Amino acid sequence: MYFLRSFLKCKSIANIQQTCRNNFSTQDVIHIEHLKKRTILKLSGPDTMNYLQGMITNDVKKIDTEPSLYSLLLNPKGRVLYDLILYKISDAEYLVEYDSTGEDYLHKHLFMYRLRKNVKIEPLKNMSVWVIYKQNSDDTSCKNLNMQVISKYLDKTDKIIKYTDDPRISCLGIRIISKSDVNVQKSLELSGLNLIENGSYRLLRYKLGIGEGVLDHPPGNCLPFETNVDLLNGVSFTKGCYIGQEMTAKSNFVLSVRKRLMPIVLEDLNSYPIFPPECSILNEKRRKVGRLRSHLDQYGLGLLKYEECAKSEFLELDGFDIKLKAVRPKWWPSNLKSDKNEHIFL
Repeated sequence: MYFLRSFLKCKSIANIQQTCRNNFSTQDVIHIEHLKKRTILKLSGPDTMNYLQGMITNDVKKIDTEPSLYSLLLNPKGRVLYDLILYKISDAEYLVEYDSTGEDYLHKHLFMYRLRKNVKIEPLKNMSVWVIYKQNSDDTSCKNLNMQVISKYLDKTDKIIKYTDDPRISCLGIRIISKSDVNVQKSLELSGLNLIENGSYRLLRYKLGIGEGVLDHPPGNCLPFETNVDLLNGVSFTKGCYIGQEMTAKSNFVLSVRKRLMPIVLEDLNSYPIFPPECSILNEKRRKVGRLRSHLDQYGLGLLKYEECAKSEFLELDGFDIKLKAVRPKWWPSNLKSDKNEHIFL
C-alpha cells in the first residue's frame, strides 16, 4: 500500500509538472529562427563613422546611446537600394546586417563611394544572424520579449558576438549575431531557455506589415517613406547631407505620402498561384490602389494607397479572381494621414 501511495503521489507530481510545461508552451512560446538570407559585413578604419554618416538615412551618432540602428541606403535620386541594421563594435568598427541576395551590388555601391576615405570594407562569411521572438494568435500583433529576462540566458553562452532589441519595433524580437559554426538554438536551450523552431519570422513580418530585404524593397523601385522608414526609427531629418537626402527631406516637408507598405490577407484558398511581380491591386471600381509586393501563402505585403483602401468595399488582384483585404498595422500612429497639413511627420 505504501508503494502504491508513493507511486500515485509521484504520478500526480509528474502530471502537475507536465501541466506547467504545457501552460508555458501555449502562453509563453518563444520562437527562434536562423535568418539564412541575412549576412554581415564589417566596416573599420578611422573614417568609418563619417563615411557612414554620408551614406545612410539615419544618424550614425545615435548608435553611441542605442545598441543598434535601422537605416536605408539610397541612390542619388532618393530611391531605396538596401535596408540595413547597424551594430557598433568600437568607435572605428561597425557591423552591417543586410540581405545577402543583393550583396554583390551592395559591395559595389559601398566601394564606389568610399573614394579616398580610410575605411576597410570586409564581408564576413563566418557570421550568422538569428532572431528570437514571441507571436500571438492575433494576426496583427505580437508579444514583446523582456530583454532583461532573455539576456540572462544570452549571457550564459560565449558563442554570441552581439545581441540587441530590434531597432525598428519591439514586436520584432531580439536580433542575435554569432559565429556561423554555432547553433544558437542549442546554446540557448543548454542555458535553460525553452525555444520552438517551427515559427516563421517572415510570416510575422508580413502580418505586422514590415518589409525586409530586396524582395520586399526592390532596389531602385520605391521611395523611403513607402517602406515606412519614418515610422520604424530609420531616418533622421537633422543629421545633414547624405546620398539621396534631398528627395527624403522634400517628402517629409513638402510632398504627400499616399502609398505605404501594408499587410494584406488573401482570401482563404486551398493553394495559391504564383503571382506576377508587382501584380496590381484594384478596388471595387476597378481602380488601381496599389500593387502586391510579396506574399507567403495567405499573408503578404502590398504597396497601397492606404486611405483609399480604407474606403473601398473590397480589393482584388488584377487578372485573378482572388479577393484580399488590407490591414492597418496597430503600430502605426493613430493620426497618420497622407495630407501634409494633417500629419506633421509626412
